[in-house]
Amino acid sequence: MTNTQLHKDIVTKLIVEALPTNDVTYVESVVTPDTITRRAGFASLLQATDNIEPLPSNFMDWVHHGWDSLHAALSEQKVTMREVVADGNQVIAHYTYTAKHAGTFASAPATGKTIHWDEIGIFKFNENDKLVDMWYMIDELRVAEELGHQLN
Repeated sequence: MTNTQLHKDIVTKLIVEALPTNDVTYVESVVTPDTITRRAGFASLLQATDNIEPLPSNFMDWVHHGWDSLHAALSEQKVTMREVVADGNQVIAHYTYTAKHAGTFASAPATGKTIHWDEIGIFKFNENDKLVDMWYMIDELRVAEELGHQLN
């Protein structure tokens, strides 16, 4: 039997507190070393503007080798959780991010503006209540426009 409330609480803390503040210790406590992340949105935007490798990839590799640059470019991150639902070993969350565009991101130089985006995440847990698979989707066109990219 799975603990859906525990899973919802883990996802909420991960998304609202740990990732925006770069709390790697918490992330490591709830994510397996082999957890896969699948991103649509930022990944597609970065592939289109910066020659970033395609996904899926190892989430902890991203946390250890990409997270600092993301936080430097998109600082002062805040997340508002809109909805969290769970069934079995899976959680789906809808949330809104705000961040200050403080450094170059997706080939767009810093504007100092606050940008916003909606995101949906799908999270799968193993039998030990650890995250093993995460899939994120954001509104990449909105982010591209807020970063100043001209879209045709």
